[in-house]
Amino acid sequence: MSSPQPPSVHYEFWASADDWRPGHVMLAANVDSIPSPPPRTVPVVRVDGLWAEHEWMLYPQPFLPEFPYLPWIRLPPRNPPHDILRCAVDKKMWRPHVSKTNIHLVQPAVLDDLRAKLEAAKAAVEMPFHEIITSPCLSSVQHPRKAYARAFETVDCLEREFDAWRDFVEVFRNAQCSLIELFAFADWWVDFKAEEFRPPFHAPTWGAIFYDEECYARHVQWSLASFLLIPSATYSLDPQKRIQLSPRSLSKTEPMTLRPLLHSLPQWYYPPHVEDSLAGFETAARGYGDRLDSFSPTEGYKRRLGKVESQHHDEDGWCAKRAKVWQAAHPHSSNNLELRCSKVIDSAPVWFPKQQEIWDQAMFYVNPLNMAQAQSPRHFAFPPLHLFWGAKEENQRTFYYHYLLLRRELSMHPVDGLPGLTTAEWRSILGHTYWKSMWPKPDPNDPSRTSSFDPTKFWIYGGPLCFTETTNTAITDRGADPTTVLTCNCEVEMDTADDVDVRQTILYHLNLKHAVEEIREMDRLQFPLDQAKRWDYGGRMSAVDGMTDMWGPIWNGGVKSGFFEDKTAWRTWLRCLREVVMEWDGFDAWDWGSFTDIRTMGINRLSQTDFYKLSVHLLTFFIHTFITRLGYYPSFLLHPPILAGPCCSRHRKKFATGPFGPF
Repeated sequence: MSSPQPPSVHYEFWASADDWRPGHVMLAANVDSIPSPPPRTVPVVRVDGLWAEHEWMLYPQPFLPEFPYLPWIRLPPRNPPHDILRCAVDKKMWRPHVSKTNIHLVQPAVLDDLRAKLEAAKAAVEMPFHEIITSPCLSSVQHPRKAYARAFETVDCLEREFDAWRDFVEVFRNAQCSLIELFAFADWWVDFKAEEFRPPFHAPTWGAIFYDEECYARHVQWSLASFLLIPSATYSLDPQKRIQLSPRSLSKTEPMTLRPLLHSLPQWYYPPHVEDSLAGFETAARGYGDRLDSFSPTEGYKRRLGKVESQHHDEDGWCAKRAKVWQAAHPHSSNNLELRCSKVIDSAPVWFPKQQEIWDQAMFYVNPLNMAQAQSPRHFAFPPLHLFWGAKEENQRTFYYHYLLLRRELSMHPVDGLPGLTTAEWRSILGHTYWKSMWPKPDPNDPSRTSSFDPTKFWIYGGPLCFTETTNTAITDRGADPTTVLTCNCEVEMDTADDVDVRQTILYHLNLKHAVEEIREMDRLQFPLDQAKRWDYGGRMSAVDGMTDMWGPIWNGGVKSGFFEDKTAWRTWLRCLREVVMEWDGFDAWDWGSFTDIRTMGINRLSQTDFYKLSVHLLTFFIHTFITRLGYYPSFLLHPPILAGPCCSRHRKKFATGPFGPF
C-alpha cells in the first residue's frame, strides 16, 4: 500500500482537528492560527455586545455556496483606526435626554457615522444586487437581503429613544453586523468580476472552513483566510508546520444576558440557540436558519405587542400583517422606504409553499413609497391565508376542518355574488363564533330550543355570510348538506386537518384563488365599463387562468417547479402574464430596459437570460400596479404543493400528482 503524498494545495499551518471532527486535520492558509471549534453551550451576550466564543463575525464558519461572499468579511486590524463598524459599544455613544428621566439618545456624531456607512453600503451593493437578480447563472446565490433590511431597520431604530442600555447594545451590534456583511458582499463582487486574482487584503478576513480542495485553493488564491478540513490519512503533512488549535478567548467582559433570557426587542436581535453550533449558528444568526429558542417577551414588550394587536385587529391582508409585525417591534412610525417593503412571508410555517425566486427578484424593484391608500378594513373574496397560522393549534385545526368541509361553497363565494368579508368575519366563519350565533338561544319556555351547539353539524342553522340565499334556505328548511368530501371521495375527518401536506395544498389553492380575484378586482378598476364582458367573452379569463396556473405549475402529472425547467409551460405563462397586464394603464410608459415592442415580442425567440429579465420586468410592473392602484401586494408566486388535492392518508399515492379535485 502506497504512503500518503504531500498535498497538492498550499498551506501554511495544519493542526489535528479531532475537536472539529474525529479523525480529521485542518490545513490553513493566509492566517496565523487555527481556532478551536465553538463550544456547545448557550451563547451569552457580553457587556461589550459580543457573543463571546460564538461570535460568528470574528470566527470562520463552514463555507456555504449560496452565501459565497461571507469569507470576505474583514476582521478588525490589531491597531485599528477608529471605525464605527468595528469599535466596541461604549456608553459614550449615547447621551441623556434633556427632558425625560432615564431616557437616552444616540450621540449625533455616532448616528451620522452610521448613516454615512449605510449610504455607502447601499451604493456599493445596488449594482451587484441588480446583476444577480437578472442573471440566471447566479440564481443559486442569495444576495444579503436580510442584512440589507436589518441595516436600515437598526439604523432607523437608533434614531429613537432608549430606556435600557441592553437594548442599545443589541441594536448597535446588529447594525454593525449587517453593514459589515453588506460590505463583504461588495468586496466579493469585485473579486468575482475581476479577471485576475487580486493582491492580498490590507486587513485580515473572516475566511471559511472548506471540505472541498478546489474551493479551498481558489479562496487561498484570493488571499482569504482559508481552512481545509480533511481526513487525517489523506496527505503526508510537514511536521514543521504543525500547530495546536487556538482557544476561543474573545471577550472577557462580564455576561450581560439575563437568565432566563427575556426579549424586549424582536427575537432576531439576540443570539440563536441551535442544535449544532458549528453547522447552524451563523446561518440562524443571519436569519436563514431555524433556531431552538422560543420568543419570551418582557412584560413591557407584551403590553406593547398587545396594544398594537388591539389597535390593528381589523387590518387585513399581507401588507397589514407585515406592518403589524414591524409596528409591534417599533411603535413609532418610520419614514424609511426600505422598512416598508417586506419581501418575505412573515411567521408562515416551515411547510408553507415556497415563493418562486423570480417573484423575490421582482419585489426587489418595487418601491413601497408609492403605496396607495387602501380600503380599510380590506374585504376578501376568500379567507386570508394568514388566518391559518398564528392562532392556537386547536383553533387552527378548526379553521382547516371547516374550510375542508365548506370549500365548495367558499370557492363559489364571489361567483355567487356574495360580497367580500373582512378578516374578522372570515375568522368567525372558520371558527365556531359565527356558527354559534346562528344557533337558537336556549329558551326555558320552549323545549325545542334547548339543544346545545354541535361542532360536527355547525352549519345546520345556515349562515347568510357564507351561503347564498337559495343555499341557506335549502339548509334551514330542507336540511340540505353543504359539505364536501375529499378529492379521494372520502369523508373529511378532524384528523385530516392535522396533516401538514393537506394544509399545504389548501393554502396553495387558496393563494391561487386570491390571485385570480385580485386580478378581477384590478380589471374592475381599469375597465369599469366592460370588465365583465372582457372576462366572459373576450378571452380575459383564459389569460388569467394561464397566468395563475404557474402560481405553482403541475404539468403532465408531475411537478416541475424550477424556473424555466419546463420551457413550454413557462413560455405559456409569460405570454399570459403579458396579455393580462399590457392593457393596464402605464404599460407603454413603463421602463422596459433594453426591450422594445413588448406587446408583439416573440417569446419563443428569447434566450434564457432575456426570458428571465423580461419576466422580472413584467412581474415588477404587475406588483407595482397593485400597490399604486389598490394599495396592497398581490398574492405570491408559489412553488407547487406536495399533494395535488386534499385526500386521506390511504389514498395519498393516487392523488399525489395529476388533476386537481374539486376545490
